[in-house]
This record gives sequence, structure tokens and C-alpha cells, in this order.
Amino acid sequence: MPQQNKKTVLHLLKTTHILNMKYQILAIITIIAFGLTACAPDACEDVNCLNEGVCETGDCVCADGFEGPNCATEQRQAFVGTYSAADECDLGSFSYNVSISADSEAKTEITLNNIGDFNFDITGVVNGTSVTITDQMSNGSTINGTGQLSDGTLIINYTLVNATGQTITCILTGLIQE
Repeated sequence: MPQQNKKTVLHLLKTTHILNMKYQILAIITIIAFGLTACAPDACEDVNCLNEGVCETGDCVCADGFEGPNCATEQRQAFVGTYSAADECDLGSFSYNVSISADSEAKTEITLNNIGDFNFDITGVVNGTSVTITDQMSNGSTINGTGQLSDGTLIINYTLVNATGQTITCILTGLIQE
């Protein structure tokens, strides 16, 4: 075999050997990468999220209306009770009791009875410690407002438009009765 052919054959063998080594190294790296991924523990394996909560990276992400480490706490329950209410309105000051219940199937709704001392029920939507009262009609009046619950004190800014069209704006401060 001529010298030139020997060099070509040797070169091809070296190149093939180097390529084979590169492919072997690439294969080993791939196997290690898959192995490390497959061995990673499931962060949600021992996490039990309740009330339609979903585990993401070891923590529960709660459905609307629920909170807590495993979504067991219904947010609206913090609002439930009877409050001694004091209204400061553009027509004067008033004192009365307001009761709040959580009987609705919608887990974010509460029922406020006797707001403004008008003895009618309205619905509020709870989000954490906030409550929103969207436009609702009762006894010929329309009411809406927003509020906040903090340490047993409920403050609601609301507007009532009565049947004659008179607008009454009030700030309710309610203290939960023990």
C-alpha cells in the first residue's frame, strides 16, 4: 500500500475514533441529565391541598374563597357573626346591629342582614379580608359598597339610593360581639 494511502487510512481511523468518543461522551452526559431529573423528589408528594387547591412546587395554591397552608380555611367565615354597628352618614349618626352569615353555596359570598338598620338582606363577595357589595335592590332601594375586616372590626363604605331617588352615603364601623 502506498504511503499516501496509509496516511489517509490512519487519519480516517483517528477521526472515527475521536467522533466515537464524542458521541460516547454526549451519550453519557444525556444519561446523567435524565438520571438527575428522574431522581428529583416530587415536592408535592406529601402535600394535601383541600377545597380544590392545587399543589405547585410544594405549596398549595388555594381556590377562590379559601386560604391557609392546605386551603382548609374558608375566608368568609372570619366575617360571620353579629356586629354592633355605628353609621356615620351624611344624614347623621346611627347605631344598630348587623348580622352576617355564610349560608350561600358560593364559597365567596356572605349575607349581611340589617345594614343601615333597614332590615333587609344584601350579598357581599369576600376576597381575603375585603368585601364588595355590588349594586343590589331591596325594598325599593339600591345599595353598593366596599369594606375591610381587621381584628374583629368591620368598616364598610356604602351608598344607598332610596325609592325616592335620595342618595345616602355612610361609613359603617362594626365591632364583632363576643
